[in-house]
Amino acid sequence: MAFLIRARIGAGAASVATWLIVCALPVFTQTPPLLRTARTGTQALEDEVKAVFLYNFAKYVDWPAARGTSASIRVCVPANPSFLALVREAVRDETVNGRPLTALGVEGLDSARECDILYVGDAATLDAAAWINAVRGGQTLTVGEGRLVDGLVIAFVRDQDRLRFDISRAAAAKQNLSISSRLLGLARRVEP
Repeated sequence: MAFLIRARIGAGAASVATWLIVCALPVFTQTPPLLRTARTGTQALEDEVKAVFLYNFAKYVDWPAARGTSASIRVCVPANPSFLALVREAVRDETVNGRPLTALGVEGLDSARECDILYVGDAATLDAAAWINAVRGGQTLTVGEGRLVDGLVIAFVRDQDRLRFDISRAAAAKQNLSISSRLLGLARRVEP
């Protein structure tokens, strides 16, 4: 999965260039042969791109010192086994700042508090609101789809035929997260 967007390249200009390619990647085109999975079509391609985005978000977010000392960066996906499999593939054998990434499925709201990144799906649903509330103030990067809602730090959005993302700096501040100016610069929109 990781081959979709990145080849093992160094930080700096190459990483920014990779992100620009991701941001410009059309999501409503035919699925390339290398990406064919049991699920086909535009939704499968879009989900694969989102999984890689989650990996890349980890590179541009700083967690507070207390949170950043755990053995791994935990990327959590509740109640979506097929998307969780894509995230597992995207983060397999990857590290950020010396910490390995681990993709986990979460079953209950209490277990979400252990997540560093929590993908909540459609941000407009009551389930997403419950997940966001479960980690409120808990130093967790919340990521969803649709529009930025209260407590959601990053929202995937469709901009014409491309998958982009919006960022809420206020939500990040409430979670005590620092987002790199590089990531802010790649967002479609940054809310103050």
